[in-house]
Formats: sequence, C-alpha cells, structure tokens
Amino acid sequence: MSESTENFGSGILKGLKKVLFNSDTTTDSPEPPAVTVVKIEKTAPEKMIKENKLTGDDGYKDMKLKVYQLLENLNKPGIDFFEVWNAAVEMGGANSTNIKSAFTSLKYADKSLDKTRLLESGQAYINGLNSVIETEAKKRMEEKSRLDKEMENMKSSLDSEIVSLEQQITSLQQRLTEKKSERANIHANYEPKIAEIDIKINAGRQSVNSVLSEMQQVIEIIKKDLN
Repeated sequence: MSESTENFGSGILKGLKKVLFNSDTTTDSPEPPAVTVVKIEKTAPEKMIKENKLTGDDGYKDMKLKVYQLLENLNKPGIDFFEVWNAAVEMGGANSTNIKSAFTSLKYADKSLDKTRLLESGQAYINGLNSVIETEAKKRMEEKSRLDKEMENMKSSLDSEIVSLEQQITSLQQRLTEKKSERANIHANYEPKIAEIDIKINAGRQSVNSVLSEMQQVIEIIKKDLN
C-alpha cells in the first residue's frame, strides 16, 4: 500500500463491533461528513451489519460477522472496492450518495482508482467469497453425510438390539405364563398323591391296631387260663 493510501480515512473501519449489536438502523443517510486524511485500519467491516437491519438474532449476527471477516481476509493491498464500500458504510450507509463521496475522497489517496478497478475488484471479492463459501459448504456437507451415516448405523444397531430384547421379553413372558400355570395347578398335581399317602398311613395304623388288639386278647387269655 502506498504512503498516501495508508494516510487516508478517519476511522473508516473503526467502531464496528458496537454497531454489530446495535438494533438501531439508518434509513435516510445525512450528507456525508468531511473526510480527514489519516491511516486506514484493517479490521472486519462489522458496521455493515447495521445496513442489513439485523434485529437481535445473535446467531445470525455471529455468522454474518464471520462472513465479513472472510471478506476482510480476502482484502488485497491498496484501495479498491473493499475500501470504498467500507468508507460508504462508515459515512452512514452504502447508498449512492455515500459511495460517490467515498470514491471521490479515496481518489485523493490513490489517483489510479477508477470505476473499472472498483467493478473488477468487487466482482473478484464476490467470486472469492463464493469460492470460500462453496468450499466450506462442501466440508459441512461431508460432515453432514458422515453424521447421517453414523446415525443410520446407530439406528440399525439399536433396532437389532430392540428386536433381540423384544424376543427375550416374549420368551420370558411365555415362560412366566407357563410357571404361573404350573403354580396354579400344583395342588391338583400333588394333593392326590398326598391323600393316597394319608389313606395308606391310616390303613396301616388300623391294621396294626387290629393286630395289636388280637395280640392283647391272647395275652389276657394266657394270663387268665394258663397255670
């Protein structure tokens, strides 16, 4: 950048962050102020967000600020479309009056500045920004594709696990039903056998008692009738 170029622009790229989060917008720009010759400071043109009438969506503001920062990274040495645009914004907005005023003022710093350079450099910035955005978009699409595939794989894995668990649950429910049925029929299965044992015990006792009675009678006869 030439010596004269570095000495132009009173705060053309200054104070932009505070405007980024200012909800006030300018609709009618006043007469552009007189331009004092000082050094241009290269910072992201955040004040341009004011022109777009952002209302309070911080996420949108942050993303738009990043776009302006990309543009600032594409800025080439010297005075061209980028500096004229910034100067017009600093004057109150990129309208016809301010752009003409910025162009006229910047020609004092760089005599070779003309309409052709502005148009060519402006288109070059547009092409450069589109190229950067397309590259970033491609990366994001690749990331999206990776995440979509990962999500589908996870869904497939979970579906398989769910089917397996459902099958286990079905099997367990069937076993539970069978066990409940066994529990409900347990008396019917065992009581006849238990009753049969009771009958045998009673019959055994009665038989023994009958034999014992007979034996006792014999003993009584022996005691009485034998000498």
